[in-house]
Amino acid sequence: MALTGRSQLLLVPDAQVADLSRQSRAKFFQEAERQNALVKTQDSDGATSLPMVERVSSRIVQAAGLAQQAQWRVALVRSKDVNANASADGTIVVYTGILPVAESESGLAVILGHEVAHVVARHSGERLSQMLVAQGVTNVAAAFASPQYQAPLGAALGLGSQYGVLLPFSRHHESEADHLGIYYMAKAGYDPAEAPRLWERMSAKGKSGTPEFMSTHPSDATRIAQLRAWLPDARRYYEDPKLPLPAVLGR
Repeated sequence: MALTGRSQLLLVPDAQVADLSRQSRAKFFQEAERQNALVKTQDSDGATSLPMVERVSSRIVQAAGLAQQAQWRVALVRSKDVNANASADGTIVVYTGILPVAESESGLAVILGHEVAHVVARHSGERLSQMLVAQGVTNVAAAFASPQYQAPLGAALGLGSQYGVLLPFSRHHESEADHLGIYYMAKAGYDPAEAPRLWERMSAKGKSGTPEFMSTHPSDATRIAQLRAWLPDARRYYEDPKLPLPAVLGR
């Protein structure tokens, strides 16, 4: 892929990834509705928080150039989980448990910039392709139709049985998402200096048990050091949002 500057194993077309995401999300929203877990504007806990989540999501999607790619849906889920995710069908889900760690719109922009970056970099399709190869699947279309593969497909899309779980990306994917994400938040008008601060708070949160959001990520020290190294470049996009993003991520 030109953006990441590396070759990617992509056996699954983008449209198929989006369709699988859409199917899994439909089940997710059914369950969330059943449990009355979706925060609405009229709810006491949604009057301020939901508009904020929608506002940050919109700005990040716009900065990433995805506004026309899908009819984006944003959901805030009432849960103690410190988590958030975005999927190829155009859905962003934020869990209320992550808001105290985010602390502000800028903190949330770090998180959502990272999650939307996974979509842009096609990490879901790559991870799904890797899983299919690892399972010895030679006929991808047949695998999609086979019931025994529904669970691994759901896991590959990061959509679990409760509210959804973070896609088990590799640490390399996570670093790519951090790198792209800090650019997106900067172009969206949020100070990129908040990125390392956010992950310092995440690290502190993890002292009492690793948050799900961080379970497959690089070490705290590595991630924070990388974000600090990328700050000068990211600040250029904060100062001039019209500046075009690089065609290929630097190393």
